[in-house]
Amino acid sequence: MKNENFFYIEGGRDKKLFYRFSPASLISNFVPLIVILSDEKDGASINFEYKMWNVLTPVRNKDGLFDRDLLQELVEEVSQEHECEEHIYFYGSGSGAYDAILHGILSKANAVYADLSCIRGEEGDLTTLLNTTDSFPIFYLCDEAGSGKELEYFAEACKKNAIKCRLDFCPKLQDDESSKIKELLDMLEKMKSAL
Repeated sequence: MKNENFFYIEGGRDKKLFYRFSPASLISNFVPLIVILSDEKDGASINFEYKMWNVLTPVRNKDGLFDRDLLQELVEEVSQEHECEEHIYFYGSGSGAYDAILHGILSKANAVYADLSCIRGEEGDLTTLLNTTDSFPIFYLCDEAGSGKELEYFAEACKKNAIKCRLDFCPKLQDDESSKIKELLDMLEKMKSAL
């Protein structure tokens, strides 16, 4: 990838994970990190910045996947460097929804927004990661595709394990990706202020 807007992190066997990062315009250890997982291979469709949030947008590899270990390492490095380890959020739509839930759980994120069309993927059925002993993010789930079966299945597993799952926040269908993310971040800001 030869775009100066991208950075990368390296792993073993010459693995690389390219990403964009936009730091918040104000510096504070209360500035959260949003990790945006798109289903686009080139990452070109999402170039999102938001002045009150650190924004991390990893790019899928040529196989259309995120390297699990490199992505976890990247989230950890960025959150430590910008002192936002306690304020991590994930956003995913399309195949990125599956990845957002998976990596949100693995990163012990505060919340995950996922436009959920599939919870069974390359890492298996995501409900097998849910239990009553670990801490989990709050899941904000939507299903723009409209079938609702995957959403109901995952929401039921969350309920069974006493994990917070909200089905009442869905950005408007006509919104583009950046508008959806902005609407989500505005909602999360309001919720943080209310606490």
